[in-house]
Amino acid sequence: MKDHVHERLGFREIDEHGNTAPAVSPHAPEPADPERKRLSINPFIVALWVLDVGLAWFGLWALATAAGAMMGPAPGESAQVNFMILSNAPYALLAALLITAALLFWHAVQWQKKRPTR
Repeated sequence: MKDHVHERLGFREIDEHGNTAPAVSPHAPEPADPERKRLSINPFIVALWVLDVGLAWFGLWALATAAGAMMGPAPGESAQVNFMILSNAPYALLAALLITAALLFWHAVQWQKKRPTR
C-alpha cells in the first residue's frame, strides 16, 4: 500500500543562509551531475617544458658560438664574453637534461595513475 503523502517526505538540508535544498527521496536518488570536461594541462609543467627548451637552446647556442670563436674571434666579440658563455653552457645543458628526465618521470607517474592496476 502506497501513501503518496509519505512518499514525498525526504530529508532536506539547510544552508548557512537558511535556504532549503531540494528534497532527497530514498526511492529516487538524485541524478548524477554530468562530469565536466576540464583541460588537464598543468601550467607549471608547461612552464617547466618551456624552461627546459630554453636552457637546451641556450646551451647548444653557447657551445656553437664559443666553438666558433675558438677558430677566430668575430669582430666585436670579446674573449671575456666568450669565456663566460662557454663556462656556463655545460651547466645549462646539464640542467636541461635533468629537467627533461624529471618531467618524463612525472609524466610516467601520471600515466600510470590513469591506468588500472591488475
